[in-house]
Order: sequence, then structure tokens, then C-alpha cells
Amino acid sequence: MAWLSDRMREVDGRFSVIVPVFNSKDHLRACMDSILAEMDHCREAELIVLDNGSDDGSYEILQNEYGGRAVIQQLPGITVAALRNHGAALSEGDFLCFIDSDCIMGPGYFERALSVLRTGADATGSKYELPQMPHWIEKTWYEIHARRQDGPVNYINSGNFVIKRHVFSAVGGFDETLIGTEDAELCLRLSQSGFRIYEAHAVRVVHLGADKSLRVFFRKTAWRSLGMFGLLKSTWMTMPFFITFAHLLLCICAVAILVLAPVSLITRLAIGIVLVNLAPTATVMYRGWRIKHFYAPFTAILLYHVYFLARVYGMCKLVFSLDTSYPTVRRKG
Repeated sequence: MAWLSDRMREVDGRFSVIVPVFNSKDHLRACMDSILAEMDHCREAELIVLDNGSDDGSYEILQNEYGGRAVIQQLPGITVAALRNHGAALSEGDFLCFIDSDCIMGPGYFERALSVLRTGADATGSKYELPQMPHWIEKTWYEIHARRQDGPVNYINSGNFVIKRHVFSAVGGFDETLIGTEDAELCLRLSQSGFRIYEAHAVRVVHLGADKSLRVFFRKTAWRSLGMFGLLKSTWMTMPFFITFAHLLLCICAVAILVLAPVSLITRLAIGIVLVNLAPTATVMYRGWRIKHFYAPFTAILLYHVYFLARVYGMCKLVFSLDTSYPTVRRKG
């Protein structure tokens, strides 16, 4: 981490762990127990858990089983960004640690985060790690996005994100108006303000609640995309925004050629197939080139087809003021 040497300074202080919860009963105990186990090894740490109006018993589990070890509040009907900001306002720590309620905190979490922050990084964390037996969807998505090396980055997801309190305050925290992508927008403002985000794989969590069906992947991607226009407040264009619109236009062109082009049906079909697959294929190739790792390209292209379709659907929900609530998976029985 030589790039940080010019900002080297000693830091010490208290960690505040902030966990937003919404219908997380299946994984909530594992998450809470892992955090509390790490807090037992950390002299200065507090836990703040904020429920967003769960109706699956999550809030009752928190109250009955963890009320003595954590600050617990229920705040229904607000965005997850507002939920996290509220937790930050309640906290007293020098370092804010945002963990999702379907994640298990890795061993030595606080010590490892502190070692990175001591080198001058302003924020750290890493991409979720996979459980021992991941579904093919989460395995493929992880492999085509995960960086193999530690280093400076422009984005770390807010489900495993540690940031210095004064830095979080300096940029105004999360944008509470956004539905989804609030972490990408925060990291964008951090980078624009000259703060440094360093991905360290030792600062790890295991994600238990990843998408395990194409239906869930589609629904959650559509929800996460609802904040795509909000990013335009901080930058005029983002790559996902550009590629989504490019894919939409290419698909429209493919349909127009299929219906109107004065050439043979075989030629029209061939051109249409190329146009429809262009954006997903180019994205997978770009991702593989960027991380120097290509994994299951045909499966990855399939997932990007679903991804772009979901983002277009999310865009339509915003434009036509359709339901923007967080998608939940209901289990039978």
C-alpha cells in the first residue's frame, strides 16, 4: 500500500457497527452473533441495528434476543440510505462500519480494518465473499466482478463498508432520496472530494442472502437500479447507465430491422441476434479484461441479459411511478 505512504498517520478509536434490517429472519441470528463475537475481541465497539418495518419476525428476534447488547430501533417507511444515516447519527464511534443483515462478519474484522485505516485510507471493506456452497448465479456474478488484489478503488458496496466518521460527515453521508445505488453515489462523492477508498480482502464478510434464482436476481436488480438517475446529480454519466441505454437502443434497432429491413429473414435474424447480444457480450469481455479473469462467459452473458432487462424495467417503474418497494422473497409454510 505504498500509494498511501504520504497520508500515514496513527489512528485509534471506537467502531460503530450499523446494521439495517428488513425481513432478514433467515440470516439475522448468524449476522448478529458474528458481529457480537468480534465485538468481544474489540475493546471499543458498539452495535446499532435499525429495522425498516419487518413483518417476518426479525424485529421481535432483535428485541427479545439482542436488546441487551445492541441499540435497536424500528423505522419503517424510509430509504435504506436514511436508515444508515440515522444509525450514524446515533453512533459515537470514530469509525462507522456498515454491515448488511444477511452477512457474517469475518474473524479479526476490526483489527484488519484498523490496520488499513492506519495507513491513511479514508474508507475500506471488500466485495462480499461467497458461502461454502454458492448458487451458480452468485458464483458467476462474483467471479466476473471480484478483484483479485487489494488496492485503491472507486466503489465498495455498503454491506461491507468501513469509513472514518469525519469523512462520512464531510461528504454529508448517504443521499436519503435515493432508492438503491446510494452506496455507489456516496463513493462517487468521496472520490470527487479527494478521499481514498481502499479495498482490502482481509476486511471480509460472507454473504448468505445472495440471489439464488433468476426471478430474485431480476427483481432485486430492478430495485437496485431505481437510483440510477440519482447518480446523475454527481456525474453526468455512469458506465452502467450508458450501457443500459445502449442495450435498449440496440434491442429497438434489432426489432426494427427484423420487421422493416428489405433483406432476407436469415439476414435479419443474424443482425438482430448480434445487436441484442452486443452489450451483454461487450460487458462480460470488459469485466474479464479489467480483473484479468474470465469465468463462464456464456453464463455471464445470460446474467447480463437479465441484468439489463431488469434495469430497463426499473427505469420504467421510475418513469411511470410504479411500485418501488424492496422485493421480498416469501417462503411457503
